Amino acid sequence: MIGQLPGRVVVAGIIGFVVVLVALGAMSLDDVVQPGPYLLALALGLTSVVAVLLPWPPGREAWAAAGVVAAVVVLGLLVVSVLPDGRPGYALWFPAFVWIPLSGLALRGRPVAALVGTVLSAATTIGWAYLEPGVGLDDGLYRVVSPTAAVVVAVGIQRLVRQYGEEVDRAHAEQLEAARLSAGARAAEEERRSRLARIELEAAPVLRRLRDGGPVDDRLATECRLLEAALRDGIRGRHLVDPAVRETLWSARTRGVQVTLLDDSGVEPGGSPPAVADAVRRCTVELVERLERGVVTIRLAGPTEATLVAITPQAAEVAAACRAGLAAHRELDVRVEVEHHDEAADELLVTVRPAPRPTTPPPGTPAASATGRG
Repeated sequence: MIGQLPGRVVVAGIIGFVVVLVALGAMSLDDVVQPGPYLLALALGLTSVVAVLLPWPPGREAWAAAGVVAAVVVLGLLVVSVLPDGRPGYALWFPAFVWIPLSGLALRGRPVAALVGTVLSAATTIGWAYLEPGVGLDDGLYRVVSPTAAVVVAVGIQRLVRQYGEEVDRAHAEQLEAARLSAGARAAEEERRSRLARIELEAAPVLRRLRDGGPVDDRLATECRLLEAALRDGIRGRHLVDPAVRETLWSARTRGVQVTLLDDSGVEPGGSPPAVADAVRRCTVELVERLERGVVTIRLAGPTEATLVAITPQAAEVAAACRAGLAAHRELDVRVEVEHHDEAADELLVTVRPAPRPTTPPPGTPAASATGRG
């Protein structure tokens, strides 16, 4: 029920209770031995309550908790030092100013500090009761039972709330993981169905011709070989194939170019595609469509790196054409390096990585000042 109340109502109730305590303390002001320590004890009680209600500065939580504990302990010492002999009734407000701030410490995640303050305060009260004539140890124990129990209950509530919070977080994480796995399974199923539909579309004409008993001539054999390579691309190079790449590879293989696609990015079906996948597909089209012969291996080594290696007598010519063609695709947020150092060499290497992010110099540095003036 209390958890359903607005925070303002709870704070207003605490303030009202504190006002009653201060009024009780003020009513006994004329009966204490010295009013100064008594008023200081009231002020410390008010300060400790306000301290546990207000937000603490980041990084100063331990100091704030230690200050509250110190205020409660000093408050007890001040009160028992000025009570009339054998008249503890004049400080009935004092136990409440012990359990309210210390319970607040426990609920704010400082149970150890709350228990330490409780032990020190109880020791102060019991020691005073034992030494004070007319009070006695039994009366002292009676007066510390209620505040100690209140703080212990607050510590227990804090532990339960923390435990329940951890269980809720764990359940939420498990729910998210289950949703992720379910989404991945659905995406994998969709990809499987899409791949099967594409295989059926591409392979159906050839399979029908074989089923009908048509002659297996060189043209049909070549078409079967190209179809097998295209199907293998969809399995081994999942993120490297799109309609443009598929068409380009089919034409290149028809000319005799050997192309191998390897997707080693480790991205599961349904996951986010590798960051460089789109750029690699563009590079594949730019490179392969210019080849008349040769061997090409395109490997997606990870989500953020890919290499295209071509062994062809046209390496120098293709390198120049690729540099010019890729320069037109500046909208791709990648860095493409075309390496062909020796004009007589047959090897061409293209590396694709994400473009480096521009770094902003810290304010006040010469580079930042120069940029600002420009």
